[in-house]
Amino acid sequence: MALTEGPAALAPARALELGCGTGTNAVYLARHGWQVTAVDLVDRAVRRAREKADGAGAGVTVLCGDATRLDEAGVPGPYDLFFDLSCFCGIPPHRRDVYAAGLTERASPGARLLMFGYGPEAFDDPISGVTADELRAGFTGWQLVDVTPGTNTVPTFWFTL
Repeated sequence: MALTEGPAALAPARALELGCGTGTNAVYLARHGWQVTAVDLVDRAVRRAREKADGAGAGVTVLCGDATRLDEAGVPGPYDLFFDLSCFCGIPPHRRDVYAAGLTERASPGARLLMFGYGPEAFDDPISGVTADELRAGFTGWQLVDVTPGTNTVPTFWFTL
């Protein structure tokens, strides 16, 4: 992970993974010294993430909830790192402002958001995908500092805010 390894790595602190799925990235972060909370909407994925974290001996708190309703999910803050592996780009556009507000409310000073997203033209539907311009406009108070194209066969990007 670009912000957790190498010469530009952030010092381990508190991280929130949004749309954690089965917990692979949350466990990875915890194994690298991060205090991790992970959230996903799918009960089965949450159960698997908890099993994976327990099996790895990684102290990850896995919560079942909606990334656009972090208060309801009992997601505390503040966090120094937010990690999103294609969660945001699947959220309907009318809910994306609530997602951004929830992260902003839980952000420590100087917090970073590392987001992987599909471009809008990656899928044949009206809601999937995200653009750099949308992130600049939607994440008030954040600065988009890097956009790195992915290596997938469809348009993908790593965004760092």
